[in-house]
Amino acid sequence: MPIAAAVDPTLTRGQANTQPQYRPGESVAVSSLAGPSVKSHPWERMLAGRRPDISPLARDVPDDFYFVEFRTLTRLLDAFDAGDLWGTHLFNQAYREADTAGVGERLKRQLAIESDPRLRPFYDLVVEEVAVAGSDPFVREGSDVTLLFRVKQPEIFHARMDAFLSDAERAHADARRTTGQYLGVAYVQIENPERDVSVIAADPEPGLHLRSNSLAAFRRVVAAIKGKTEDGTVVRRLGDTAEFAYARTLMPRGDEREDGFIYLSDPFIRRLVGPELKLTERRRLVCYNHLRMIGHASLLFRTEHGRWPDSLEELARAGDAPGLFGEGALSCPDGGHYTLSADKTTGVCSRHGHALHLTPNVETPAAQVTGAEANEYHAFVEDYNRYWRFYFDPVAIRLKVSPEQYRVETIILPLIDNSVYTSLASALGGKPEALDSLPVPRRDIFSASFRLNKEKYLDDLGLVEKGAKPGEPAYVFGHPTDAAMNAKAADFVSRGLGNQVGFHLYDAHPTFDLNTASLLGWLFGSGVGHGARSLGGEEFYIALALTSLNSPVYLSFPVRDAKVVDDYLTQLDTVLSVAARNERRGRWLDFEYDFYKYQLPTGETARAFGLRLDPARLRFFWARVGSGLYVASKPFILEDLAGAAQGQPPSVAQGQPAGASQTQAANVDADATGHALVRVRAQNWNDVLPDYRLAWAENEREACLNNLAALSDAARALSARAAGQTGGQALSGEAFDRAVVELADRLHGTHHFCPEGGTYHVSPDGRTVSCSVHGTADAPRQPVGARCASCRI
Repeated sequence: MPIAAAVDPTLTRGQANTQPQYRPGESVAVSSLAGPSVKSHPWERMLAGRRPDISPLARDVPDDFYFVEFRTLTRLLDAFDAGDLWGTHLFNQAYREADTAGVGERLKRQLAIESDPRLRPFYDLVVEEVAVAGSDPFVREGSDVTLLFRVKQPEIFHARMDAFLSDAERAHADARRTTGQYLGVAYVQIENPERDVSVIAADPEPGLHLRSNSLAAFRRVVAAIKGKTEDGTVVRRLGDTAEFAYARTLMPRGDEREDGFIYLSDPFIRRLVGPELKLTERRRLVCYNHLRMIGHASLLFRTEHGRWPDSLEELARAGDAPGLFGEGALSCPDGGHYTLSADKTTGVCSRHGHALHLTPNVETPAAQVTGAEANEYHAFVEDYNRYWRFYFDPVAIRLKVSPEQYRVETIILPLIDNSVYTSLASALGGKPEALDSLPVPRRDIFSASFRLNKEKYLDDLGLVEKGAKPGEPAYVFGHPTDAAMNAKAADFVSRGLGNQVGFHLYDAHPTFDLNTASLLGWLFGSGVGHGARSLGGEEFYIALALTSLNSPVYLSFPVRDAKVVDDYLTQLDTVLSVAARNERRGRWLDFEYDFYKYQLPTGETARAFGLRLDPARLRFFWARVGSGLYVASKPFILEDLAGAAQGQPPSVAQGQPAGASQTQAANVDADATGHALVRVRAQNWNDVLPDYRLAWAENEREACLNNLAALSDAARALSARAAGQTGGQALSGEAFDRAVVELADRLHGTHHFCPEGGTYHVSPDGRTVSCSVHGTADAPRQPVGARCASCRI
């Protein structure tokens, strides 16, 4: 992997347009660099004297740490499990990669926490509440994570947790146990060189237990609990801030909709984009890239020579590395010393640790950087302040985790002078409303509802009432003037319609084989981890357009005033009728329009408009049904909607708000109040399900086969024999298969797996690998229907 690929791209963006501030080789103090200039809110004024309930655990962490609290440890473990399950499979669908970093399991091993389902009743019995805190979010490479437990039965709890520590120590022969004190708090530390286990355990107060994988982070949390550091400096605690209290007025603690609460504070975001963490992480990623390169060079040496290398110098002499690691461009930017790991399969840095478990940034803060690095950070700050405002500051997320429902609710506080929030607020604004409240047919499988800022759209579309221009001619056939039509349209949007729009996907056999699972994965994964694209980019509109061509879709608009809507639709009939007759050409590949009206079986008037490019024709249909206006790609959707509205009171009376309808009020979900809502109605998936399962299974096969290259590289290395060596390899059969997977996992830092539960097998000559379910790249196999395991989750 090129070194540039490991460097945070946000540090290099815009550099060409920025005047360098420092000479490349000079030394610059990180403390002299200024971070992005973002204003904070007047939290005290916004809080307005309110005193919401604050968790005691929130008062035990620094205000610049992220904070995650759960009412029970079982719910926290359930959230970890659900995140691993769905995150892994949705990632597979988006990128066709069947591997996982196993962050949750790795952290539990590091912290000596066992999560056997049989232990969960024990946790519920002895743990009152639990929280997770940390100084940065880079847990995949290696970050500090601290667990805080409020305990109900300390004796039982400590007996079990101490046993976990002893088990971890026995499981790692190279682990070392030490003890110490900080601010009067005694602690026990167990750690091995590779940080497979790295845990500091302590009880700073009665009923409070801490577990951290970083001594530096542990000290920060203890200082927050005590209220001051060793030198007497007062520590700002998250739970004491007006900012956190204000967030808790919006999402009250103890709400039945809350199992967990995640909070990213203003100081945490500032730290995340500030010079110390940004430059420390940049240096660590360059070092991490070198360690991975050492691992691949070592694998190449093993393949060529039948043994592992003895030193980095031997790798360089054999030509398996681009040079000697530790010299020149291949040096650790923080001055660390590179060596081979104990098993010689990868590299280790004296500063940043092992590639599988990097030393957390909180332990290695950069104090001095080069002028080139300072210039890169200066360019990042300029871009951040002008264009690249991707960080929300702060963010509150409420989680509900149960076997029946995974619910994620977020509130993004109104940032001052922030381009991302400004663009969201311009599209979605006003007082939150109960979303998705109109009747929904039984074949509706997906809905996305939005509370729109109508005033902005009126301006953007030019829908403002204007007087007629002097001498403006009237059209024939009773067609109104442009000014009159514009006034009708403005009245239709401002008074006739409500403030919402919904996009709905219908259950039906797809028209052609569009891989919807992959498309939605690409759509929702477009801004996560594989580039800097955002959900608001062109991918969003392309995905929706392709989906509408492949499956029946419709748009829904709540009606505020039925008379205004009906008058506008009647007026529009005249305009479209004239357009349909005047645009007829009759020549090959000419665009022609078509328009007509018809009656739905339930009596409502529906309209149809067609755009014809002979021999192809695209139609869409619309009608006001009850208290909603619907635009559909197929006529049977309007019939289903009319049927769903049967039994309701008559359509909205003239001038009466749609919310006054008793039946519609019954459909309102108070739990769905907000500005945007996405719902997946899995119980309605019938016709679309076979095609969806096939697409899902095909993606899983491709992801599985993409693992074979990395596994085959490991197999060829392990099966290679040194010069003069005779006899077969030490391992064979299933043992050799497992060794190959373990080596590939270690080299790449991820676990390679078959999503369908298949196993990987090495060929007799040790040169290729196949999957028991999907075969090989030369002879792929595809499980379909009931044989597809993962597509039934």
